[in-house]
Amino acid sequence: MKPHPASLRTRLTWLIIAVMVVVLIPLGWISYRRELREMNELLDGRLAQAGRTLGTLIAHGQLPLRDADLPNIAQNADAHHHGVVVSVHPHNYEPEVGFQAYDPNGELIAATSNLADLPPPTTDERGFRDIQHEGRLWRTFTMQNRAHLVIRIGERSDNRLDIARGLVIEHTLPLLIGLPLLALLVSLAVKRGLRPVALLTEMLDRRTPGSRKPMPAEVAPSEIKPLIVALNQQLERLEDALDREHRFATDVAHELRTPLAATMIHLESAMIADDPAEMEFTVRNAQQSMARLGRRIEQILAMARLEAGAASQQRIRLDLSRIVIEVIEELAPLIAEKDIAFSLNHDDTLLFVLGHEVALNAMFRNLIENALRYTQPAGQVEVAIRREGGQVVIDICDNGPGIPEDRRQAVFQRFHREVESATRGYGLGLSIVQRAIELQEASIELLESPLGRGLLVRIRMACES
Repeated sequence: MKPHPASLRTRLTWLIIAVMVVVLIPLGWISYRRELREMNELLDGRLAQAGRTLGTLIAHGQLPLRDADLPNIAQNADAHHHGVVVSVHPHNYEPEVGFQAYDPNGELIAATSNLADLPPPTTDERGFRDIQHEGRLWRTFTMQNRAHLVIRIGERSDNRLDIARGLVIEHTLPLLIGLPLLALLVSLAVKRGLRPVALLTEMLDRRTPGSRKPMPAEVAPSEIKPLIVALNQQLERLEDALDREHRFATDVAHELRTPLAATMIHLESAMIADDPAEMEFTVRNAQQSMARLGRRIEQILAMARLEAGAASQQRIRLDLSRIVIEVIEELAPLIAEKDIAFSLNHDDTLLFVLGHEVALNAMFRNLIENALRYTQPAGQVEVAIRREGGQVVIDICDNGPGIPEDRRQAVFQRFHREVESATRGYGLGLSIVQRAIELQEASIELLESPLGRGLLVRIRMACES
């Protein structure tokens, strides 16, 4: 079973604690070694200073060795050592020290009882040395002063070990006590530091479906701001995708209405026809309408892919005259049904543009179909394509009811219909045209028709030579 991943707060807490441990323990060890070295150097210096002071006092006869003068020091004669042996009784909290003093001839002239049994130091034993004596480790300093007296002074290393243990406790105890406290404080700090993430989660939970209001990124920390910006972009894309799904469904209903109606008309005509030739003709027309219906479905799907941004391929070179002629042929049954005086005028030269054929086809079909639907029977519809400089100008005009100037921009909105209209139209057709115009990077204008009444739709797009 795959384990559940730890929370971000837990991960951050343990990572910070691990970093502190990795940093603090080596620093504590380095600090302990440094203080231990400085402590040893300090004690060695004190030991050397005591040895020099002792040698000076002995050389000048100023070292009192009588019991009356030193109550903690008792002197007795020891023939074996030929010198004065001093008994040392240190205080419980004082380090145990001892010394030996030799005359220039190497004879012991004075010593403490704890070091009296040590053999005389050799020339090589001058300076600091660590020696074992009676099962104890001693730190000694041996020197020869100007009076040629050899002084050896020593200090038991127990004192230094006690100080070293104290340093270990001093450096370890804060870590043992502080690390759990630091872990708690770090956990609280991480929780507070991750508060913006919790607030973002709460805002997302309260967000209503379909809302396009972006998440506020201005007051967010700099680390969270890119996440919120990316999240807003993703939410916007998601809402766009949902809108495209809705538009696709409505576009299907809108775009398939005409070919389905034409097919039904042909089939009904075939059912009531008595002449086999007429029946065959109407059935053939119904078959052609079904073929157009299939092609229309393909175009709708292609248009949906364009809407979703799936058509990332480059635009291709297209002949506008060929596209508009194919659309007119497709709408021929509607033209004949309403007895429309339809005309197409275009330059003799071929007019090419760079674009998406599906978008151009949808643009022409919706504009011409709208003109036919809004024009009364026996009315007039004209399509003209010409070149003006580096542009292609497309004019589609009719003598229908037209659109008032103050409402011409509103007709490009989805589901908008003119209230005075007696027929269905301008609900989705012009919104599809608007999207095709955007894909073509063209421009569109709604103007007064030159036919006396009605509407003139003028489109301009770059021409490909």
